Parts: sequence; structure tokens; C-alpha cells
Amino acid sequence: MSVNTHYGDFEDPKKSPYSIERYDYGWELEHMRFLEKDKTVAKWTKNHGVEIPYVTESGNIRKYRPDFLIERSDGSKEIHEIKGRHLLENPDTLRKREAATNWCKRRGMRFVLISKEK
Repeated sequence: MSVNTHYGDFEDPKKSPYSIERYDYGWELEHMRFLEKDKTVAKWTKNHGVEIPYVTESGNIRKYRPDFLIERSDGSKEIHEIKGRHLLENPDTLRKREAATNWCKRRGMRFVLISKEK
């Protein structure tokens, strides 16, 4: 499914603690709709405040803010990142992925990278 909508509000989500969740790209809106329907998802939000430090290709330390924080019905937690397939081998994407995977492991969480076709 291709979604061309950019930037907007997802209003009245049932599984988010907020009445509005903002999306930055149509793929995020598509994922929000999926999370609302997924019976294994208890809660989700984009407004989570999680920032994961990583080192850029040029050696600078930056903070990466993943797209979604998810809580499953069994209490497990996940970070979900939505990326276009064309960006999967980008050096910064690979560094963010490694940093997020390690960050999640240290907290008993799971990192999930969801790729979408551009």
C-alpha cells in the first residue's frame, strides 16, 4: 500500500495516551493505523521522549529519536523505526540501527526496523 500523505495529525487514537499523535510521513500514519488494529499491541506513541545516542560516520555524537514506542499486551516493549528501503544501507541508518538495538537490549526491549518501498 502506498501512502503519499506528509505531516499530519492522527486524531483520537485508542491505544495512545494522547488525543492526537503527529506523523511525519504517510508510512508513519499507515503504521499508526496498523498498531490500532493489532490485538497484541496494548499501547503505542510517537511522543515518547526516547533519545538514543549514536556516533555519525564523521565521528560526531548525535541523538536519534526513534519513531514509535510500543507496549505489547504481554507487557514487553519495543521501539519501531520506519525507513524507506532506499535508506537501509545508508551509513547513518546502520549506525542508528546498531545503537538502537544495543540500547533496547540493555533495557530488555526489542528494536524493530520496518522498511517501506519508496
